[in-house]
Amino acid sequence: MSKLLKAEILLEEARMDVEHGSYNEAVSASYFSLRLTAEHLIRGLMTTKDDKIANALYREIKRKCGEERAKRVKETYLFLYNERKKADHRPHLFTKDEARRILEISESLRREIVGCLTERGDLPTG
Repeated sequence: MSKLLKAEILLEEARMDVEHGSYNEAVSASYFSLRLTAEHLIRGLMTTKDDKIANALYREIKRKCGEERAKRVKETYLFLYNERKKADHRPHLFTKDEARRILEISESLRREIVGCLTERGDLPTG
């Protein structure tokens, strides 16, 4: 299965998790959907470390779309990573509103990354 297809599946699962009350699952799935999208779009990425992916994302966005946008993308990516860590490894339990907000941030950031790093601003289907 391609990373891009898995990213799409995880994003849909995150949406369903919010509706079914699995809020921590939604937070985790929304982050991993974003991460897999970034991994797919960053050419030559040789790491699976989240902070290194954030740095690579920063460099690519800066090169194509400018430093201000790159800083914002990296900051938001790392915020979502930290929320995912809370969901998966900490005693914190997310509420429906928190999970929905994190999902919305993740979807928005995903659109921004795709818009910057692809030719036409969209991902191939299939």
